[in-house]
Amino acid sequence: MPARIVVVHDETDFLDEVATVLRSAGHEVATFTDPIAAWDAVEAGQKTEILVTRVRFPPGMSNGVALARKARSHRPGIKVIFTALPEYAQHTEGLGELLPMPVSAGVVFDTVIRLLKSAEPPN
Repeated sequence: MPARIVVVHDETDFLDEVATVLRSAGHEVATFTDPIAAWDAVEAGQKTEILVTRVRFPPGMSNGVALARKARSHRPGIKVIFTALPEYAQHTEGLGELLPMPVSAGVVFDTVIRLLKSAEPPN
């Protein structure tokens, strides 16, 4: 069964690469460059298991930490992966896993798979 994964990033090359890697493995992925649009998708009623976001977005946009907090308040079981510079680690503590930038799509993929497996009920 494909996972429901939302990826939010304003660097479209990175966003496309992560989505391509995840989709090629059979996962259902929604991509967004704007955290507010991503929130609308998370809130829309479909189960989202993984949220991949950066911490900081361009001026005038919300940030990934606010998105993660809001997602967690509505979906307590959601797993969050932040792709951000190491100096943002203090902002992500307790909310999700930080993958220090620059990070490859492969590392994001491996982290998503690990988190999905950790959420599966034991056989």
